[in-house]
Amino acid sequence: SMPYVLYHRSQNPRLYDIVNNNSYIAKLNNRQMKPSISMNPQLSSLISALYPAKCRVNMTPIMALLLLITSSMLLMAPVIANDNFAESTELVANKEKLSQLLSELDTIKKRLSRDLNRHNRINKSFSDTEIKIGKLTAKHRQLNQEQQQLNQQLSQLREEQKNLQRKKIKQQALISEHLRQAYQLGNQGELQVFLEQESPESIDRQLTYLGYINKARNKKISEYAEIVKQKSQVSQRIREQQTELETNQSLLVKQQQSLASLQQKRQQQLKQLTASIKGSEKRIKVLDSDSASLKQLLSEVTKVMAKQAQREAKQKDLESFAVPNGDFATAKGRLPWPVNGRQQFQFGKARNGSSINWQGVTLRADAGEAVKAIYAGRVIFADWFQGQGLLMILDHGNGYMSLYGHNESLLQNAGAWVAGGETIATVGNSGGQSMAALYFEIRHNGQPNNPNHWCSKN
Repeated sequence: SMPYVLYHRSQNPRLYDIVNNNSYIAKLNNRQMKPSISMNPQLSSLISALYPAKCRVNMTPIMALLLLITSSMLLMAPVIANDNFAESTELVANKEKLSQLLSELDTIKKRLSRDLNRHNRINKSFSDTEIKIGKLTAKHRQLNQEQQQLNQQLSQLREEQKNLQRKKIKQQALISEHLRQAYQLGNQGELQVFLEQESPESIDRQLTYLGYINKARNKKISEYAEIVKQKSQVSQRIREQQTELETNQSLLVKQQQSLASLQQKRQQQLKQLTASIKGSEKRIKVLDSDSASLKQLLSEVTKVMAKQAQREAKQKDLESFAVPNGDFATAKGRLPWPVNGRQQFQFGKARNGSSINWQGVTLRADAGEAVKAIYAGRVIFADWFQGQGLLMILDHGNGYMSLYGHNESLLQNAGAWVAGGETIATVGNSGGQSMAALYFEIRHNGQPNNPNHWCSKN
């Protein structure tokens, strides 16, 4: 028997049954062991180190092996427990790290959402300011034209005043001559002159002469009175023109101040807008959005054009006005450019490092320079548009359109007919541009065409 071998069932039930089964152990102890079956010296040394001598009474090799297995499992238990504890600690650390990353990601998403909302608010305010600037610039341009006309009229009135003054002086001289002649005659009246003449012929001649003198004198006096009246009227008109001119100049100064204030506000908004769009990814995202919006607009415009084309009466009206010298396509290669300027961005090139290509050209020009229609047509869009600023689109018939973007002001309204070469807008930098330039496109059935193939090389 093995009264000193203790092993609890909970650690290994199968091994407990084997070790503590007296009948089974008795069979093992009473079995005749062959001489060749003896305990391995290394196993014996290990058992001796683990158990004292009194625990090894009548210990057979199989019992020694069982004891070794049991001891090994007991010794390995803390190691396994330590491994499980290490794995559990690492898992908790990873979960905490993941939680921190998710929290940081959520913070970034919220910050990005705030930036995008702020961008939209600034963009809305930006568009309102540019629309006001466009209208004010157009009104400013109109006042300048009216002032030029008033100056011309004032110059004409002053010249007329000078002519009247010369006529007045001349009439004064003639009247003075008549008075001198009358003075030479003295106080002699017609009757005395008649009595002094001896022959009837002399009488008739003198009377006729006196009649001519009186008639001429009365005429000159009447002409002089009319000149004085005209001169007074011209002087009054000059005073009125000067008053109107001073009023217009005062309005012009106020509008210039308002325009300068709006321009300053726009520059501040532009700085805020530029600061809110940081990094190439955001910039590309904005470009993609602008491109998609423009494509959608062009798609809608194309649909409207298709519907209008189906209306025979409007189509005849369109052809009779928009293409007076033939189809738009026949003018290919001979169309004028809308402004004289150097091409900054060329058709088909990549746009600001994005996957989007330029679908038109950008022409550098001075702010306020006239933008002219390349061909006769109808204005189908004239308003502020995201990414393009103040945008105008002309329909030239048969699916052909021309686009003019980043304008400072729009001088035509939607629905208006314009002739080729007519001024339709002024060059600006609306739509968030830092420099004045015109963005120009030509499209056929919604597809962009290279403007260099359509406009004259000169």
